[in-house]
Amino acid sequence: MKWALPVLVGFGAACQPPPTAEAQLPDSSKDVWVLVVHGSGDGPERWAQPLIDTLSPRVKTPARVQWVAYDWRDAAKDKLSAAERGQAEGAAIAEVLVPKQLSHVHVIAHSAGAHVAFGLEQALSKAHPRPTLHLTLLDPFLGKGLDFEWGKARFGTGADFVEQWLNLGDGVPGTETAIAAAHVVDVSKSAGKPEVTGSQGHWWPTQAYGVLEPGFSNTLEATNTFDAAELRERFPPGTSAAVP
Repeated sequence: MKWALPVLVGFGAACQPPPTAEAQLPDSSKDVWVLVVHGSGDGPERWAQPLIDTLSPRVKTPARVQWVAYDWRDAAKDKLSAAERGQAEGAAIAEVLVPKQLSHVHVIAHSAGAHVAFGLEQALSKAHPRPTLHLTLLDPFLGKGLDFEWGKARFGTGADFVEQWLNLGDGVPGTETAIAAAHVVDVSKSAGKPEVTGSQGHWWPTQAYGVLEPGFSNTLEATNTFDAAELRERFPPGTSAAVP
């Protein structure tokens, strides 16, 4: 994948494609939703749906949990506008979810998919009552416009627990910075481990999250409990731990 520095362009609401949320989200009465969101130039078949296939058998109470491999590839394909469009997609997802009065939402998002997570986070923060929100951001792309650290102080501020699975030195701009509200799990030294394959380190977190610790075993889905305060105490925001 080739990355180039973007030029600053105007991108108004009139240019945005219709969000795809309403057409994609199932008519489900389950009270826990897990949305797995790909990034720019990607699709759910590459890792999102395989990750769901790996994790869903580990769910403690399957009757509660609705999985969604969210496909926003058409809106995400232009890297210059993916951040803004992703946030619009997240807001559209929230419009569908808020009336359901869910108890918990978990978003697992890779790269520019973090902007979908942010749009959803911002919209859910205004809901009353609102579900608890767990964000798992996998090598998230923080950039917007020319600011490659735009999301550093913004992502996760409206969530209950945020974890950032980070790979450094993979050549993808905007993904090298720790998010202030997140506990960081650094997988940069995972080359050669059986849990990760291929030379594209930007995707290592999508492979490592489901099998390495701390990871999926700390979710509501795997335990049937979500104690955000306890999770933040064990994995404090603003701290980092490297996978050995």
